[in-house]
Amino acid sequence: MRLIQPFTLLAFLGCAAPSSQPPTPVSDAATTAAARSADRAELLRLHQRQRTAHLERRADWLVAEWADSLFSVSRGRVSIGRPAQGQAGFQEYLDDVTFQAWDDVVPPRIRISPDGQMAYVIVEKRVHLSARDSSSADKAERTRFAWLSVYQKEAGKWRLAAIASTERPDSV
Repeated sequence: MRLIQPFTLLAFLGCAAPSSQPPTPVSDAATTAAARSADRAELLRLHQRQRTAHLERRADWLVAEWADSLFSVSRGRVSIGRPAQGQAGFQEYLDDVTFQAWDDVVPPRIRISPDGQMAYVIVEKRVHLSARDSSSADKAERTRFAWLSVYQKEAGKWRLAAIASTERPDSV
């Protein structure tokens, strides 16, 4: 009878509820890779949203992704914009142009910082549009742009913090 007791105890323990130990965590590398993939997808979505905002003349969509202040480097100058100011200026511009093209020449290049809090997106884009001049005549413009957008994460959301751009005439 004494031999049966240890086997009974083992059988009883084998039927007991599973331990309350937490499940084995997913590796840090897998978690980081998933977060990077989600961040990359969000940055691409924001890039597409910029295109849609231009084509649909929605300045509010453009400035919605800005940080509280946006540094801009263009034409040999540095300026700082705020969303409220930027929206009015962008809307005026968008109201005076008609886009024939606002297209990537190559897919955007995206890099995310190791801590996942900053990123940059490098863009090459051709923009073809008609703009009203001071005499209300339409003038065709074909421009090739290259720019670097710097994003920072604020409360889990990517915000555009700085942009530096160059431009040159585009061929037909």
